[in-house]
Amino acid sequence: MFTGLIKKIGIVQEINSHHGDIQAVLHADKEFVSTLTEGESLSINGVCLTVYNTKDSSFCVDISNETLDVTNLTQLCSGYEVNIETSLTLNDKIDGHLVSGHVDCIAEIIDIKPDSRSYRIGIKLENNYYSKYIIKKGSICIDGVSLTVNNEKKDYFYVNIIPHTWNNTIIKNYKIGTVVNIEIDKIALYVEKLMTNNK
Repeated sequence: MFTGLIKKIGIVQEINSHHGDIQAVLHADKEFVSTLTEGESLSINGVCLTVYNTKDSSFCVDISNETLDVTNLTQLCSGYEVNIETSLTLNDKIDGHLVSGHVDCIAEIIDIKPDSRSYRIGIKLENNYYSKYIIKKGSICIDGVSLTVNNEKKDYFYVNIIPHTWNNTIIKNYKIGTVVNIEIDKIALYVEKLMTNNK
């Protein structure tokens, strides 16, 4: 589990293909990498992946065909920046919202506008099925970042990005047409399942 609060921006050093799935070698500062242990879970752009081959300032993760099919990790290439979050511990505060690291769908950035010191970003879902779970003032996870929905329409919604989030995540690199990972608030799915089973 994660909270959607990004701890570090990493850089892709190398991508190695293995019969369709891929191995990504990621670079981060030595102090951060020294805290990682073999086999632990990290959120990379909102996707829960397993760490191995940790070195001074790099580590590896494997990305399966299934993950490539439903996320934006197909875009990874040398020099690409990614959001990184370490997994939640029982001693941590939950300052964002509970995030599983299981991406539901991808979406496209359709609007970026300055709003005082912040930015308003419009996002269009690739799969409209998930739009019913997105509500104004509700939580949403975009590329691993916990955000609040400002406004929602039939197949798109807006979020507000404060200066701290803009400066400390890959959101500052977004452009119109950028593809992002979306994880909806899992509480909505649980409530729907309970209501369906009780009918």
